[in-house]
Amino acid sequence: MLGIGSAATLAAWTDQELATSAVAAGTFSIVSRVGGTGAFTAANQTTNTLTVTLDPALMYPGQVKVAAVQVKAGGSLGGPVNMTAVSVKNGTDGGAVTAAADVALQGALTFGVKATASSIANAQATADACTTATVADVTVTGIQNLPALSPSTLTVDGAGVASNIVTYCMILKLPDTAPGTAQGGTLKPTWTFTGSTS
Repeated sequence: MLGIGSAATLAAWTDQELATSAVAAGTFSIVSRVGGTGAFTAANQTTNTLTVTLDPALMYPGQVKVAAVQVKAGGSLGGPVNMTAVSVKNGTDGGAVTAAADVALQGALTFGVKATASSIANAQATADACTTATVADVTVTGIQNLPALSPSTLTVDGAGVASNIVTYCMILKLPDTAPGTAQGGTLKPTWTFTGSTS
């Protein structure tokens, strides 16, 4: 005689829902150019250094030289950018600034910067506005000194493409009061611009 015990259990029914997503990291970089035309390139120690038209050689008292350096986001993310360092070498062999004329020229030169953020469309006009009449945001005496600028913001659009440009109008002047000992001095300054994600 067979029977079914009262302790028997029925199998449970189950169901599942799944959720998934792709995860990708954005990219951040900055690229630069001189003036309002030409291609933006990565200019750093591992590739190349951007050359600006501020060569202090053959300057005379009262002369002003200007150049517009433009920076934009090169990746899919924006963030602040600023001028963060300056190094100066002699213009003859790239060594230390030790010759009396080089030292005198380095200390006599004034360096000013005006930073302007503009749309991509207005980048050319902003670069063209960088003239010897431009009033700097900050000016320092001694080309070896770094102007204390406020950071500027690099922006990207919804597709991760740069939507603005920051133009640094760099103003180099040899004052009328420059000493005669600066004659014949040659220098090669290098400015560093650093960007980061916001």
